[in-house]
Formats: sequence, C-alpha cells, structure tokens
Amino acid sequence: MRDAKHVDDTGAGRETAIVIASYNRPEELRTCLEALAGLDGGPVRTIVVDDGSDTPLAGVCAPFDWAECIRQPNAGPGQARNRGVRAAEGAELICFTDDDCRPRPDWLTRLVAAQGGIEKRLVGGRIENALPRNVYSSASQSLSSYLYDFYQSHGSGMTFFTTNNVCFRREDFLAVGGFGDFAVASEDRDLSLRWSAAGGTLVYAPDAVVDHAHALDMGTFWRQHAGYGRGLRDLHKAMNARADGRSKLEGAGFYLNMLGYPLRKEGHNRLGQSLLIGLSQVAMIAGYGAALRRERRARAK
Repeated sequence: MRDAKHVDDTGAGRETAIVIASYNRPEELRTCLEALAGLDGGPVRTIVVDDGSDTPLAGVCAPFDWAECIRQPNAGPGQARNRGVRAAEGAELICFTDDDCRPRPDWLTRLVAAQGGIEKRLVGGRIENALPRNVYSSASQSLSSYLYDFYQSHGSGMTFFTTNNVCFRREDFLAVGGFGDFAVASEDRDLSLRWSAAGGTLVYAPDAVVDHAHALDMGTFWRQHAGYGRGLRDLHKAMNARADGRSKLEGAGFYLNMLGYPLRKEGHNRLGQSLLIGLSQVAMIAGYGAALRRERRARAK
C-alpha cells in the first residue's frame, strides 16, 4: 500500500481515507476492493463498515491489507458511514464509494484534486451505469443523472450528491453532524442541504468516475423507489423541524423533462427507461404515502 497521503494537482499531500458501508453483498464488495487495488499509484487506507451482514465481511477484506473491516449491528448506510468517518482518525480527506461501485483508476486522484483541501467544499463525482443492458438499472441511473444535470444547470439550492462518489474534509463532515438518522434513504440530500446551510459549497467533478453495477429487476426497482419515497418523507420532516424554507417540489416542467431525459441521451431501450422513470415516481408517491399513514397511526395510538 502506498502512503495514505494523496497528492493533489497543487502538489500538496493530504492524508486520505476511503469509507465503504456494506451489507450482505460480499461479492460486490470484493469487486469494489479489487477496483480500489488498481487505483493509480496503488490503494490507500480503506475502512469497510460491515453494517450487520448475515455473514461477517471480514473475510472478504482480509486479502487486502490496506482495508480495515469494522462490524456493527445493522443501523443503515448513513450510520455505517458515520462510524467509518469517526474511525478514520488522522485522515484529512474522506472519500465515499459503495460496495457495488467500481472506481476507475484515476478516480481518487481526480476527486481529491477537485476537493483540494478547501474548507467546507463537498465534491461529487460522476456515476456511470455499469449494466447498460439492464433497463431497470439504466432507468435508475438516468433518473439520478437527470437530477445532477438539472440542479447543476439551474444553480438550485436542492443540489445534492449521492454517497457513492463524494469527497470532503473529515473535519467539516463532523462539524455539520454527519448523516442524520435516516433509516431508508435521503440522508445524502439532507447532508447536502445542511452543508450548504452551514456556508459550504457543493462542487461537481465529472471526470472523477465510478461505474455503478446495481442489478435491478421490476420488484427491486419498485422497492428501491418506494424506499426513496419513504426517505423523502423523512427529509421533509427534517426540513420542517429546522425551518428550512426551500421548496420541496419542482414545477411541472421539471417532471416532464425528467420523463423525456433518456430519449435525449444515447443508450439501450431509451423508451423503456422513460416509462420506468414514470413508474419510479409512482413508487415514490406510494412510499411517501405509506410513511404518512404510519405517522397517522402512530399519532392515533
């Protein structure tokens, strides 16, 4: 393993750690670690947080002597990442990726260079779908890419980066309180909102790329986006609790453009992707509604 100090484009050495939250995906984790082993200059310190997997993941990490595995009771990916950041003592910069991602060889160099050690700068890289023949995976990635494109081009206060490709100063992450208590999803959006509210900036680094190999079918696609709906309800409650007045909904044009986004891009089964993006919004509404009903039942007791 090379020294954990990573050299950015200014020539300044910055100690960097990669944090991965993993749950019940040993083969995906192994593939991710193999990709990290191939980083330009060699791997750096990596902390894998096993979020209570049925079979402990320490054995997957063992062949990679630069990867530390921490096991905790299942608490969700946000809390697992918090644990990893706390464990990364001595690191100035933290980079997140996910167990089902394959960072490209120059990913870390480019991501760290874009962060540059600058105070309160949260950098997000580009995510590419590694399963282009899977229409469900393609549709899910098209939806995420549309949100990135829209919020970046409109300078929206709702800009966010997903947690499979980000970099920040550890000190800044801890100062904003890390991830909140989100059981399902939206912890990345909540972090981004609190980050900007604290005077931080969000910077997109499209040349820092991870390939995302998240295999989906109709059932898992629906459950994923219904989960996003439940997480969105948690996000709205958190925003209300801190009197965050930013708009929670976009205009009709935003959603119409979302449906047509795959048709304007190259790729396989673009019409199928558009139809599935429509279905994703139905699933999110269903998940959001289910969360509301649970709240009403809890209040009625």
